[in-house]
Amino acid sequence: MIRKCLAVTAVLSFVLTGTLFAAEETVLFSFERGTEGWEIPDWAYEKPDHVQESIAISEEFASHGSNSLEVQAAFPGRRWTGAMVETMQYFDWSDYSELACDIYLPADAPAGLKGKIILTVGDNWQWVEMSRTIDIVPGEWTTLAADLTPGSIDWRRIQVDDSFRADVRKISVRVESPNHPEYEGPFFLDNVRVIR
Repeated sequence: MIRKCLAVTAVLSFVLTGTLFAAEETVLFSFERGTEGWEIPDWAYEKPDHVQESIAISEEFASHGSNSLEVQAAFPGRRWTGAMVETMQYFDWSDYSELACDIYLPADAPAGLKGKIILTVGDNWQWVEMSRTIDIVPGEWTTLAADLTPGSIDWRRIQVDDSFRADVRKISVRVESPNHPEYEGPFFLDNVRVIR
């Protein structure tokens, strides 16, 4: 009898714990219906340190569904350069605690490229970058993720509060070469999502 009670308790604990801590994700962009409003910003074409060249939908790699956004870039090495894509929309993420997306570099790409998410928030369209970059591992999907909860330290030069996440105007993703490596080719963006 005691063994049965212990077994039932263990099963209930597992089920309750799994239920309580299961994250609920809302996919914002999976690129199944085209570029879904993502583009290279006009100003980035005019900046010599921004080296993105074009975007297209690709069926070659996907972390969610069957498509991803392919970004062609030409990182020259020897100086900092970035390749950026973005979408402009109004988002209210008051009910969410995390923002994430997946980046893929082909297996033959060099190591050393990094990624980060950038948001534009509020009536004054404040540019807010993640406070850190994340290493992108060639041949693997790399998740870029940032905390959206009040007090988060994942964002530079801003106090994250409820008004921050309730009034997001743009999502941008930038892949960077911090002086090295040199790389000419694609990277792939997919599964842009928010998590409760």
